[in-house]
Amino acid sequence: MKQWFVRAILAPTIALFLSTLVGMAFLAVTGYPVLSTFRAIVQESLRDWYGLGQVLHTATLLTFTGLAVAVAFRAGLFNIGAEGQLYVGAMALGIVGYYLKGVSKDTIQHIPWLAWMIALVLIAMLGGGLYATIPGVLKAFTGAHEVITTIMLNFVALAWINYLLRYDPDSFAVPATVRTPAFPDYLRLPRLSKWLPVFQGSVVNVSLLLALAAAVAVWWMLRSTKLGYEIRAVGKNPLAARLAGIVPARITILAMFLSGALAGLVGVGFVLGHKGYFEENFSAGLGFLGIAVALLANNHPIGILFTALLFGILNYGKVAAASEIPKDIIEVMEAAIIFSVVIVNRMATHVLLRISKRRLQTAGTDDTK
Repeated sequence: MKQWFVRAILAPTIALFLSTLVGMAFLAVTGYPVLSTFRAIVQESLRDWYGLGQVLHTATLLTFTGLAVAVAFRAGLFNIGAEGQLYVGAMALGIVGYYLKGVSKDTIQHIPWLAWMIALVLIAMLGGGLYATIPGVLKAFTGAHEVITTIMLNFVALAWINYLLRYDPDSFAVPATVRTPAFPDYLRLPRLSKWLPVFQGSVVNVSLLLALAAAVAVWWMLRSTKLGYEIRAVGKNPLAARLAGIVPARITILAMFLSGALAGLVGVGFVLGHKGYFEENFSAGLGFLGIAVALLANNHPIGILFTALLFGILNYGKVAAASEIPKDIIEVMEAAIIFSVVIVNRMATHVLLRISKRRLQTAGTDDTK
């Protein structure tokens, strides 16, 4: 059996099955009807085009955070700071919107829309990327564990931005609010309902296409480029990578920058595609949920598209079906998925190692005959 099949398809499928059983058992113990609860989650999420659009929007944002976590994982790093990094990337856009509030419409439209979009996407990526570089540098030159530093920097980002919106004398917020000024309509990402009227009212927007492109780009980068090879090499064995001429410290910093830059794209989907402005506490745990998205896909960029869709259904379902089931139940199911993935991946790794060892022993026996 091919290793990629075990890791990319079989292990996630088993993990999903086990987590579903855990969720069903939890529902039964707490007295909720199992089948009708699952039916409510799916029906409320997918029964009409509006619900599907909301699911796709959430899946878009989760794709960015899932890719962010996956790139760091491939380099042997556990980035738990996507929440803070996406926050900084989104706030960078909010600050741009603040300084554009006094610029005339004619001046803004003098620059082509595509040029604006490229610049704004790069600003969001740069904000998230530079913030993620801090734990990358600390890891590379001091050995400080990225789990600790990224967790701490999450709180730093939230506190810093809270200050900028609430307490800074030159606050970036609209008076009496906790949001930045809105971007002009010219600088917004169109919603898909502009071309597909069935999505009327839904916030799903062109950032969905950006998420698809990002997944393909990350897959190609990891698979077909020198940088991708170096990231995978350092992630699997830093000592062997160093002996091969790769500088692990450089790759650690680059991988964390790329990870943060991908997290920063959440700001594009929310600020430019959804609200039109930065709003405090908008992320609602998207960065942490991205860890589960990446784990279930076994850090495969294309697989992340599907796991993000699954979590998009669960995430929107717990809101849409709130009148029938408590959202805590779905959060327990999400936690069950994470635990199941960790356990199954450990078991799969153990089995694959035993198979590889047995094959090597068999090959050695054949050579001696």
